[in-house]
Amino acid sequence: MKKISIAAILALAISANASGFTGGNAPANQGGFLGGHSGANSVKAALDAKDDTLVTVKGKILSQVAHEKYKFSDGKDTIIIEIDDEDWGGLSVGPDETVTIYGEVDGNTLKANEIDVKRITK
Repeated sequence: MKKISIAAILALAISANASGFTGGNAPANQGGFLGGHSGANSVKAALDAKDDTLVTVKGKILSQVAHEKYKFSDGKDTIIIEIDDEDWGGLSVGPDETVTIYGEVDGNTLKANEIDVKRITK
């Protein structure tokens, strides 16, 4: 009986891992919009954007300035980004590595805009 239970558990685990990204432009099992997006695609645009504007920017994380807060540059301008611990997804990044961040502008009338990062990739 234990062998059947173990076999059933393994079969479920394998089938659960089979779903997910399989190549191409979008996950085969999810679908979604494949075109571009409106929003900010540079640090300067993010600094000037309204709160909650979508952001996709490529650049480097220069330094950590506080817990979950980092100085980020796209090579022209710098901005503070917030990456929650769970949003790193196991990724390790050094200051010389280029990354792409996906998130939204965190606007505040009392200080400069920041980016709330939802996902980061190398």
